Amino acid sequence: MSDFLHTVWGGIFPFFFFLAVIGIIGRIRPREWTGFDTLLIFVFLVFEFLAAFQVRMFYGLLSTSRRYLFIGIPLYLPFAAFGVLDLRHAVRDLKFGRLLAVLFAVFLCVAFFYILYFPIFIEFSHKSEKGMERDLQIVAAEWIRSDWSKLPASKEGPLRAMKCDQYQSGKRPLIDTNCEWPRLGFMAGGQYYPDFLRDSDIRPDYIVLPAASAGSDSGIEAGLETDEPDPVAPEGFLSVHADTVDGITFFIFRNAAL
Repeated sequence: MSDFLHTVWGGIFPFFFFLAVIGIIGRIRPREWTGFDTLLIFVFLVFEFLAAFQVRMFYGLLSTSRRYLFIGIPLYLPFAAFGVLDLRHAVRDLKFGRLLAVLFAVFLCVAFFYILYFPIFIEFSHKSEKGMERDLQIVAAEWIRSDWSKLPASKEGPLRAMKCDQYQSGKRPLIDTNCEWPRLGFMAGGQYYPDFLRDSDIRPDYIVLPAASAGSDSGIEAGLETDEPDPVAPEGFLSVHADTVDGITFFIFRNAAL
């Protein structure tokens, strides 16, 4: 429940929502509230409720994603603008009000870009887990792109298999992993091996696994400390490459039919 509520709170973007609350109060107090204001807030609340609980309604799981909730943010942005104006007017009436208003505007801009971009910087910094995963995928993708260009299969047309509720680009090589690395296929010039193909006769062209994930579901964290020997190639695949990036050893297996 706490994870769900945290996701919902993040999905309404508290930075703007706080300003919107101030703007709403500022509209109500001088009796400037209109029917259109009510319509905007009503549509916003209904949309956020449906977006937050759609997984619960259709799959019985109390889970959601912030990206679904972000779509409703523009509905309350007019009130956030009113909130900024109300705060500006309140600051302007103080001593050194003009200077304080300018500093307040600068603070809002800095805070906005900090909230928006700092988590991304931390997530993909070199010392973070995501940063190490990124470095590993870059190296693996470069090797696969080079190897794939030398194979006769690279001259074949795009993959035609498709399922109505799952998109795939049709490009090859198809790359499967035991981790959530969907971008690896794109970086290698192909695509990630979609789940619906697992029930078909189409097999991936390459399998890329960090050391601890070869033969297990332990993930990349365990791969940082594993002393396991080189894994055996999955059935129908050949072990073609191994490398170590940022202390993480990974293995590439190629489909033997290529």
